[in-house]
Amino acid sequence: MSFAIQSTRALLARSATVAQLPRASLSQRLGAAAGLAMRGPTATAIGLHLGLLGELLGEMILRAVPKQRTSHSKKRKRMATKGLKDRKDLVPCRGCGRPKLAAQICLNCYHDIKRTLKDMKRKEEVVSQKD
Repeated sequence: MSFAIQSTRALLARSATVAQLPRASLSQRLGAAAGLAMRGPTATAIGLHLGLLGELLGEMILRAVPKQRTSHSKKRKRMATKGLKDRKDLVPCRGCGRPKLAAQICLNCYHDIKRTLKDMKRKEEVVSQKD
């Protein structure tokens, strides 16, 4: 007999004993089904989380595994649609004409500007040291 059938039978047996309780509140019934001996609002909250629903969901989550290994060809077929796509946001730079991303500065022009500013700063330092 499989584990799922055994656990379902045990769950039904517990439910039958819970239904036989005479005037038990919901928290007591859920607590009895889950094997808890608590009373009050905390018992209701814990009973709802750990009760029958928790046991059923716990088994479903634990048993959610693939029956067979995914083959290489099936995996590659699934991944085939995730290839590289053409860029549509490339435009020519106004300064040098090289392709660049729209709304961004061209790296070639940026390096030229940076180099020019660095040279200007050095010249100012040399002039200031002479004076």
